[in-house]
Amino acid sequence: MKTQQGWIALAIVWCGAAVQAQSLSAPSDNRAASMSGYDASRSSWLPYTRNGYVGLGVGRSHYLTSCGTSGLRCDDSSQAGHVYVGGLFNPYLGTEFGYLHMGNADRAGGTTRAQGINLSLVGRLPLTAGFSVFGKLGTTYGRTRVDGLPGTGVVGGKESGWGPSYGLGLSVDFSNNWSGVLEWQRHRFQFPGNDRDSVRSTSLGLKYHF
Repeated sequence: MKTQQGWIALAIVWCGAAVQAQSLSAPSDNRAASMSGYDASRSSWLPYTRNGYVGLGVGRSHYLTSCGTSGLRCDDSSQAGHVYVGGLFNPYLGTEFGYLHMGNADRAGGTTRAQGINLSLVGRLPLTAGFSVFGKLGTTYGRTRVDGLPGTGVVGGKESGWGPSYGLGLSVDFSNNWSGVLEWQRHRFQFPGNDRDSVRSTSLGLKYHF
């Protein structure tokens, strides 16, 4: 509960800073361009896109997996992070490719971990100049490892496979090159024992637009 309250407080402070950063509006004749933040003259590392960027997010994950039947300590949350590169097809649609690590969760007397690579389509909706919301829909190739004690009802081992992913977020531009991002994601992983479960995360991060 304290962790959730801390994230809520941090999000409030972050949003307050975002509002303050947008207090100076863009000239009216450049309003459409400034709201979308799209500039076709900027290059990208991803094919068929412009306005390239790289990003880093850190936060907390939550494993939606069973803790077994042993009554052992079960802490299904952990530190999480992801790095990614992205680009835009137009002012409202883009794509991202990245790596994510959901951290290690205490489970069944051992640890459970999940990581993977993700490819997503990103839809953007500018609200004001430099401030926008976005949604993601894609797929993650994940690798998982479960270590636990025998007789806990949790299958140990390694597994890998594809699963769907989606997310929502807020973005604010601090300058022409830097943006702050508040993001929520959910990824579905293949765990040992033919067990498919989701791991969700909430993160704060930065994007650099080149």
